[in-house]
Amino acid sequence: MEAPTARLRVLIADDHAPTRQALRRDLEDGGIEVVAEAATGTEAIDAALRARPDVCLIDIQMANDGIAATEVIRRELPSTKIVLITATPDEAGVLAAARAGADGYLDKDIDPRRLPEVIRAVATGQTAYPRRLLRSLLQALRQAPCA
Repeated sequence: MEAPTARLRVLIADDHAPTRQALRRDLEDGGIEVVAEAATGTEAIDAALRARPDVCLIDIQMANDGIAATEVIRRELPSTKIVLITATPDEAGVLAAARAGADGYLDKDIDPRRLPEVIRAVATGQTAYPRRLLRSLLQALRQAPCA
């Protein structure tokens, strides 16, 4: 008999309450446990340090900056995976996400049935960046001076 697997634990950080509620519903419908919610970057950091989630789903443009929160959480909880979400995916956002150490960068318009699958993939070590923006990321890396 196979041992039961631990349920994936996620923190949601977004300054728009209806968006947090929709993300929570989508994740819970997919069998993922939401262990904390936050409305600002500062709250996201505090909640992550308290709840120690497997994955943080953070709005890149929320109050007190999702990028800054990502950098702190990455430093303080290196095993926690981080996925940034945005309503306006663009080249600058994908570059900022990668530089901050995010494991993924998603459009908030992601199919709700796909979201739990993507979060699970990130939790197992995969990355989740939109293919259409990866080219920009690769070009920026190629142009960066080598250390």
